[in-house]
Amino acid sequence: MVSDMDGTLLDDDGRVPDAFWPLLDDLAQAGVLFVPASGRQYQTLHAVFGERDGLLYIAENGANVVKDGTSIVQEPVDPAIIAPIVDWVRTTAAAGADLGIIVCGARSAYIERSDPDFVSHVSRYYAALEVVADVQVAALDDVVLKLAIYDVGRAETRTGPAIRELDLPADVVVSGENYVDVMGQGANKGRALVRLQQQLGISRDQTMAFGDYLNDAEMLDAAGHSYAVANAHPSIRARARNIAPSNSEAGVISSILAALPHLQGERATSVL
Repeated sequence: MVSDMDGTLLDDDGRVPDAFWPLLDDLAQAGVLFVPASGRQYQTLHAVFGERDGLLYIAENGANVVKDGTSIVQEPVDPAIIAPIVDWVRTTAAAGADLGIIVCGARSAYIERSDPDFVSHVSRYYAALEVVADVQVAALDDVVLKLAIYDVGRAETRTGPAIRELDLPADVVVSGENYVDVMGQGANKGRALVRLQQQLGISRDQTMAFGDYLNDAEMLDAAGHSYAVANAHPSIRARARNIAPSNSEAGVISSILAALPHLQGERATSVL
């Protein structure tokens, strides 16, 4: 089972529902592997889930797959794309746009914008975060897995199209209402999931996936049992085979219990 975090598993306050934790234990006891799959960095996901033996993470939209604290797959961006994207963000922000660039390294994420509101917002997604004078210089000492561009309310209509028009050797995806992520070519949650399926001997038909936004598309395609939560982007609802209740209604939890009724013991059914 693979699930996106923000807008999918997490509630509207950005928290894992309390009822998920006993369900996660039940899944483990039943031999079902649960994999968080997120645009968030690994360090942030680990802070949420804590120490759990064998737990796998698909982080940075598939650019970093981690098992037991060790990256087993990394897909860095082409270093040549960093300067043009940083220059575009700086120029557009200087013209008055509410933008911010996050250079996402394997060790840490780096930002130049230091106003408290922005730093506080970014810290929700990047537990390992450094405010630096120049993100390009900071990136030289790290493996850059992703570039994330924060654009309030206009990620899909302004930043996404503008970055695509730069025609760089990269994949550009709108990962949320306010975010555009730039990845290495071919890097996405779906490719990471397929690699895990191959390594673990788990088929597409044995895979259930949950998502809500455009960066979840390939992941849903790689799962025989794909679910879009009710609050998902329209194109993701159309792409998924099933519709789960919204994230605010704990749709991931109720859909897992419906699919695996043998888990509905006294602890599990109490969430419904």
